[in-house]
Amino acid sequence: MKTSCGFARERGAPTPSSAPSNEPFDTRPGIETFGHLRQSLRGTRIGDGGPEVCRALTSSLDSVIGELASQIEGPADFAVVALGGYGRKELSLFSDVDVMVLHDVPDPSEIAASIFRPLWDANLRLGHSVRTVGEAADAARERYDTQTSLLTSRVIAGNEDLLDQLRKRLASVARARPLKPFLLSEERERRADNPYLLMAADIKTGRGGLRSLQVFEWERRRSELVGAGPVDPSEGEGAARDALLAIRNGLHSITGRSYDTFSPELREAVGRWLGRDSFDAGAILAGALQTTDRIVTEHWPELLEPHDPVAKLGLRLGKKLRKRVRRVEAPGSGQSLRADAKPTPDEFVAILRSGERGRHAMSQLADSGVFTDMLPEWTIVSAAPQLAPFHEHAVDVHLWRTVDEMISLIEGDDSYFRDIAAEFGNEGALLLAAFLHDIGKGQGGDHANAGAAIARVFCDRLGVSDATTDVVESAVRHHLLLAETATRRDIDDPAVISEVVATVGDLRNLQVLYLLTVADSKATGATMWSDWKATLVRTVFLRCAARFGADRLVEEPGGTTREAILAASGNDRRDQVESHIDLMPPDYLRSTTADEVIWHIDLIDQLKGNAHVAVRSGEAADTAVVIGRKLPGFRGAAAGSLAANGIDVLEARMLGRGDGLIVDSFRVRDDRTGGPVPPVRWDRVRQDLEAALAGDLDTASKVATRAAAYATEAPAGVSVRVNAGVDPASQDTVITIHCSDRIGRLAEILGALYKSGLEIRLAKLDSRGGEVVDTFLVRKEGTPIHDSVVLRGLEEEIAQWIEP
Repeated sequence: MKTSCGFARERGAPTPSSAPSNEPFDTRPGIETFGHLRQSLRGTRIGDGGPEVCRALTSSLDSVIGELASQIEGPADFAVVALGGYGRKELSLFSDVDVMVLHDVPDPSEIAASIFRPLWDANLRLGHSVRTVGEAADAARERYDTQTSLLTSRVIAGNEDLLDQLRKRLASVARARPLKPFLLSEERERRADNPYLLMAADIKTGRGGLRSLQVFEWERRRSELVGAGPVDPSEGEGAARDALLAIRNGLHSITGRSYDTFSPELREAVGRWLGRDSFDAGAILAGALQTTDRIVTEHWPELLEPHDPVAKLGLRLGKKLRKRVRRVEAPGSGQSLRADAKPTPDEFVAILRSGERGRHAMSQLADSGVFTDMLPEWTIVSAAPQLAPFHEHAVDVHLWRTVDEMISLIEGDDSYFRDIAAEFGNEGALLLAAFLHDIGKGQGGDHANAGAAIARVFCDRLGVSDATTDVVESAVRHHLLLAETATRRDIDDPAVISEVVATVGDLRNLQVLYLLTVADSKATGATMWSDWKATLVRTVFLRCAARFGADRLVEEPGGTTREAILAASGNDRRDQVESHIDLMPPDYLRSTTADEVIWHIDLIDQLKGNAHVAVRSGEAADTAVVIGRKLPGFRGAAAGSLAANGIDVLEARMLGRGDGLIVDSFRVRDDRTGGPVPPVRWDRVRQDLEAALAGDLDTASKVATRAAAYATEAPAGVSVRVNAGVDPASQDTVITIHCSDRIGRLAEILGALYKSGLEIRLAKLDSRGGEVVDTFLVRKEGTPIHDSVVLRGLEEEIAQWIEP
């Protein structure tokens, strides 16, 4: 009979790179020592932080359990068996510990209590079971997850013959119940949940994570169990596993618990634990996820559509193109091409429009060197992390998703986008623009200009026509133009629209840019596209399209005239209307409809105290107008009252009449749901604003209370940045503020601007997944600031008033 009653630390197990102060590294038996080791590893990793850490933890816990088992008196008719990740010796810092007592005794309760109770008392997350050999085999027969857990089982202490008996029973179970259907179904579910690899990946169970790699270990163990012989690991499999384990241990170390998501706020700290910066940590993760995903697709080509030509490409090439001269099916074309020959433009576009299948085909062409010969910059963006919280994907994944979003616009249910694409008429140009728009990232400098040059060279190498190449180059160069104009500039200023029109050049370029802006925004992340942003971008597009003579109905900026307002209001109010218009700033009419002007006049008539608040509902956002008397801190109190009552401001136009009255207009939504604000909350806004102006309420305290109630982790690395410049069209001073987002942030920023003596004309507020990029058009004493020295001084002054 073979027995094992525990063992010391594994021979050759690595030691830590350095010991934390006053905490000697130790793996002697004893549950306290295991806890001490785990705490030590939180401060100082071993090696790269992956398998080395897991082996040290596994060895230490094995010693603990072996010592517990050695104290059990009586016949050795039991075995303590490690299962799951613990069985694979991949025990992470705070992962679950799965242990089974396998026995052949009438009453195993005392044995189980002797093993499990100390582990429970030590607050380990313990998955436990007590089974005979027959019960364990029956459980494996009933549940696939039990079968996979037992496949990587090993004896920690006790009678190893019991596990040998179980493995013989497992062999018959494995022959009768193949794992592949279950494992394939799980992988399909992972891909359905995550069609694209995420930067905020779930390291354990998400797409490209450890669970996908465990599939190969289970299949190898099953193959050995049923006598089918050894199965070699796939190329890159071990390195991907090591990297994922290191990232997972880093997450556990920073959070002090079993937390497996590479969240934005943790990336910098995880990088430090790994001895790297956050970008390198993100690159390690992105590379490991993509390697795992590729291996899984090569292992199971049926994840792709088996009858599609693109799937045939993966089947033909196998795990990697080892010979450069082979014939492969070109997706969607019905033709084949040499693996060492460049595809035609039509073949390349067919690959782009083939989704998951096209991505796999492209990876095979990249392995052959053909694609990277044509586009060497792809090696720079491949698995290049994007760590800003609003970016959901690495650069190359984002590019592929943008292509898919573009296809959805071309073929989707929204006839508005579909009609624009049909009118443009060149699908290849749209897909190439989507695929190449961020290809300049990692080149240094302006990625849009760098990308435009790269796109032209690539299109030339591919053999794309000059006309299409010109369109693609322009789209890549200006792919941020419409979004930045919509979210950071005064789109009611005709000069701004004129500048965009001059930059774009013609209607066809504008159509590509519009579709690319929508696809790019949707592909970036959930926080980058909203009904409000869609409205702003569409308005810019329509106003520019009208300048090019497009047959689209749109109200030109500056279209409201004194005569139109007088006609709408009637002769009996003529004097009141003219007086109001004369008291307002010159740019009032260009940003306000006739109906809104009359509404403002009506609200001024209703003003009794210091302030009056009224609201109108809208499709993308509600409009709130705050009328008030110019009192110290009025606008800060208004912003604070909105924030304190859960109202998110998207845009604010702040205007004052010559007689001292304030007429501020806000585009707003509920800060939790993104929808309309309930009427009862507006009643509280009115009450709070009056109380604040009377000195009876500190809105900052109320904002702080709400912020605490809805507290979230601020993304790490979002430092306060203030940029001051001049809008080339309006000549206004532009202040752009980047910082982390939180409830009450607008009131804080407004306070900083007012402390610097600035008057705000327009505020455009852009929240991106925990980060804000807020833009303010400002003046000082009614005059824009153009002096560069003064602007640099403003940047420093404003920044000091804003908390990180």
